[in-house]
Amino acid sequence: MFISTPTKLVRLLILKSVALIYAIAFTSWYYQISDLYGPNGLLPLKQLKIDNIWKMPTLLYYSQNETTYSLICIVGTFLGIFTFISNKLVNTFTFLLLWILYLSIYTVGQDFAQFQWDIMILDVGFLAIIYTIFDVAGKELYKWLAFRLYFSSGILKFLSQCPTWWNLTALHFHFASQPIPHIISWWAHQLPSSIKRLMVAGNFFTLIAGSTFFYFPLRSVRIFGFLLQLFMQISIMLTGNYNFFNLLSIIVTFSVLDDDFIQQYFPKFILKKVNCLSSYTIKSKKDYVEIGLIIYFSAFLFLQFFPEDSIIGDRKLPFDVEDLANNLLSENVFYYSMMFIIFTFFYYLTSQGKMNAKNGQGLFRKILGQTLNIFVFLFIFSFSTFAFQNGLGIKQSQTILFDSQYFQDLYQNTYQYHIVNSYGLFRRMTGVNGRPELIFYGSNNGQDWKEYEFYYKPGDLTSISPIAIPHQPRLDWQLWFASFSNQIQDKYVIHLAYKLLNGQNIGIKNNPFPNKPPKYIQIEKQLFYFTSIEEMKKSGRFWKSQSAPQNEYLPPISLKDPQLQQLKIQLNFTNQEQEHIIQFPLWMVFCLILY
Repeated sequence: MFISTPTKLVRLLILKSVALIYAIAFTSWYYQISDLYGPNGLLPLKQLKIDNIWKMPTLLYYSQNETTYSLICIVGTFLGIFTFISNKLVNTFTFLLLWILYLSIYTVGQDFAQFQWDIMILDVGFLAIIYTIFDVAGKELYKWLAFRLYFSSGILKFLSQCPTWWNLTALHFHFASQPIPHIISWWAHQLPSSIKRLMVAGNFFTLIAGSTFFYFPLRSVRIFGFLLQLFMQISIMLTGNYNFFNLLSIIVTFSVLDDDFIQQYFPKFILKKVNCLSSYTIKSKKDYVEIGLIIYFSAFLFLQFFPEDSIIGDRKLPFDVEDLANNLLSENVFYYSMMFIIFTFFYYLTSQGKMNAKNGQGLFRKILGQTLNIFVFLFIFSFSTFAFQNGLGIKQSQTILFDSQYFQDLYQNTYQYHIVNSYGLFRRMTGVNGRPELIFYGSNNGQDWKEYEFYYKPGDLTSISPIAIPHQPRLDWQLWFASFSNQIQDKYVIHLAYKLLNGQNIGIKNNPFPNKPPKYIQIEKQLFYFTSIEEMKKSGRFWKSQSAPQNEYLPPISLKDPQLQQLKIQLNFTNQEQEHIIQFPLWMVFCLILY
């Protein structure tokens, strides 16, 4: 049954890890500020209208320029690093400041900040503020966030009715079609079809069934649920460039653990580095027997939903969307599941109260602490449940404890703060008919075209994108999204073309016009495919390509083009001679601080 064990180390580990993620995220932003938001950037900050700080919550409201943006990133980076190193900085004020700083840069991020991990870091960061004050409520809200993240990501793939998810062939396309595939992605693509089908089935089992393990009474089942998610997140990190998202997902899953597990299985040198090391007595080996039994019964359950004929052959899965809706997403199932989660919170809260009583905590302080824990948990839980329901398409007039209309109004009024969010990546698999890719060309005569090569996005058929995690190259990522349309719909794309015509090579690794910018620029849409091992040996190419059905994404244009001149005025394009702020490497800033 439920056994309450100490979780002080879990709290410290989660909060320090969140601080480290903040530092990584701020650093990644810092090195892209000039190209994205500077006076000569693709979406200059000075052109953004910020007239209401409550609707657009950002510190740049008071000083809207690149220097302020850089200072925010510098402060956020070093505050995150020092908090990770020192226990003294693990407090409410620190995490409130980190949250405000990241919200400030996210709010003005425009097209380059429309990613789920950006809103997730705000979600996680807000819970960190709560966790510094309320131990039980904070830990259980993190566990609830982990459940929502994984369960939604799994079930929404089925609900989308995308054929590649239902016939378990999604990974036949995913490794090549994901935003920035690298060398391990190419090798993963070469795996046999049956292995990739098994991986898809395992992904579904881990996301949907594995997330429910977080709330099992038996401790070994909860730990097994954590191990499943850990293995899956590491696998995704190895085969794709998803910046800090997978690390953040692992961190929220730490909430399933207890101090005993951390002391027994986490590397001692890591615990010592982050000041989480304490005495520990080795437990019974009964846990290993339980884990073995859990693996056996999990394999049995797995084969009931994903039989061998569906993985190796073409047999359909033994359930459909209607079965999922009736058995997992019905109003009654949802209601009783939420009530059970509330019950587990009260159980852990009561157990924590008994521990505090043994530690000599006063009666009044105990009652006040318990009351505040209850209020904070029930309110945030109900609020996030509303977002969870909406994300899954579950319509109810009543949440577990409050009227839905109240949270509907609250959600609309607080959406810009991203306190609670819904999640679900890759609901439909992209690149089934080939990976769409935007290829930028330049020419001096309109006949002979030379290709621009970016740092991270695919282009040159003989090269593969580098491993970038935990950094996120936001321009390359956003160009991946832009490739799904058949014509230019985003300001930053046409602005980038204008910049290239002016000789400002934003995001360009290999400039084919080093001495003088070209007279013409065009963008062609192509379909990319990974080569096989045999094709790679013969041609030396990682990719093969062909023109897309509608391949003319941007026809040849020049600076004298009337339409471009009209867009320049309409969209207020900037010129290169404008002021540019010099950015110093963060290691130099760090040395200056130490000095």
